[in-house]
Amino acid sequence: MDELQAYKMALERERKLRNAAEHLLEEKSRELYDSLRELEASHQALEQNRRQLVQAEKMASLGIMSAGVAHEINNPVSFITANFNVLSQNMSALSQCFEQLREKIECSDDINIIRQLLQQLMQQYEVHYLLEDNQDLIPETQVGLQRVAQIVADLRTFSRSDDQPAEALNVNDCVRGAVSIMQSQLDVLVDVQVSYQPLPDITGFAGKLTQVFVNLISNALHATAADGRIAITTARQGEGIAVQVSDTGHGIDEQHLDQLFTPFFTTKPVGEGTGLGLSISYGLIQEHGGDIKVDSTPGEGTCFTVWLPLQRQTA
Repeated sequence: MDELQAYKMALERERKLRNAAEHLLEEKSRELYDSLRELEASHQALEQNRRQLVQAEKMASLGIMSAGVAHEINNPVSFITANFNVLSQNMSALSQCFEQLREKIECSDDINIIRQLLQQLMQQYEVHYLLEDNQDLIPETQVGLQRVAQIVADLRTFSRSDDQPAEALNVNDCVRGAVSIMQSQLDVLVDVQVSYQPLPDITGFAGKLTQVFVNLISNALHATAADGRIAITTARQGEGIAVQVSDTGHGIDEQHLDQLFTPFFTTKPVGEGTGLGLSISYGLIQEHGGDIKVDSTPGEGTCFTVWLPLQRQTA
């Protein structure tokens, strides 16, 4: 009887311990689940803040570039306006010429008189010159309109938030867009060399890549004197694509190289930079599965190399 009682007591202790363990496991599982939910919420909030920071830095860059972009748009708009004014005057003269010819035709059936009058009117209004002038003005105007349309398209690509899924793109188009946006500022340099090699399409975000290249070109401009040189090249490199932005500027001290991609680090004077451009650019390239490397010699210049894989790894 004593052994049976002891056995029952042992079973009861085991049951209580098991219940306590199950209760503890349930509590810990609930705590772990709640922590996981909080972690997911924190991650989503952090990702949202990161996207907002990327967009804010992009808009800040656009604000800094706005004067140059306005100038770049104003140039073709100015000669488009001038061309349209001349076209309007030419069309008005041609209309007057043909109106006088129409009135004379209604008053006479003599073909010789009409032919003579036509020759007089064509000489009086310089019709041949007007037609040739129009033939020259129209293509020039079309080129100007295409230039404005391209600038607007590049700005739209640059400023969009890229919330949509990754899509097929050509890196050359992203680099061309960045050069187009920065063109008015690049024009102040004596020597700007751009070389595009044929590239296969990759999958990514055009706006984000354009933002990276705008940042790199902007940094090169800040570092380079008016008589310096900036070279921008694209090329196939192994299983990826390499984009280089090099300059003959003042270079970067070796002690600063390891800090270049650190948020808020900048060597620019106070008020001339947020210190976010390179850190955000580095994150955007990593998002594409790529990398950014920098090689710099103080007093000689700097070269940034962006490498992007042909096949983007998705998480």
